[in-house]
Amino acid sequence: MRQIAILGGTFDPIHNGHLKLAEEACAHFPLDACWFMPAAAPPHKQGRKLASYAQRFHMAELATAAYAKFEVSDFEAKRSGLSYTSDTLALLRSEYPDSEFSLILGADSFFEFENWHAPADICRDARLLVAAREYAREHSSLSEHARHLEERFGARVALIPAPLLDISSMHIRELLAAGKKSAAQYLPAAVYRYIQAEGLYGPEKEGKL
Repeated sequence: MRQIAILGGTFDPIHNGHLKLAEEACAHFPLDACWFMPAAAPPHKQGRKLASYAQRFHMAELATAAYAKFEVSDFEAKRSGLSYTSDTLALLRSEYPDSEFSLILGADSFFEFENWHAPADICRDARLLVAAREYAREHSSLSEHARHLEERFGARVALIPAPLLDISSMHIRELLAAGKKSAAQYLPAAVYRYIQAEGLYGPEKEGKL
């Protein structure tokens, strides 16, 4: 069976933290590929206009071009409706029966996992690979939360044992909106050049994006 990891997100914009997370997953687990999957209509981002899907997809292509195992998938854009992870994984399993899927999550997303749409279905269709940075929320450790999800949903959880970059797309957008070149340190060079060329997230854009 082909082992494929999925790293989903709005990627608005994709940044070095996303790449580091995928790199560490590939380094610690026998993965054949890591698919970056930009969300076409993310349910948790309703009400905030994003950079266009085409722009976000192209930034992901630019960011991942140098990595042999990284691919950018337009699977989300091929179907209608909101981009629920549970629906995406069910369709992926049907379309790729010779593959096993893992879902890469940051610690923040992992602790919010119970609030996602159909978490039991996600756990049925994919293993969870979770960024194991130092993190505590409501006195719950990553390992304790993993056991909780295993008991409640039958989750298969594995931790990615590496320190990860604490970067957020929101912070990057704020820096870009303020015209600060320091945003470049968090972005692949090709992505930063594209953002500058397209005028994305600039002072006149951030109120709309």
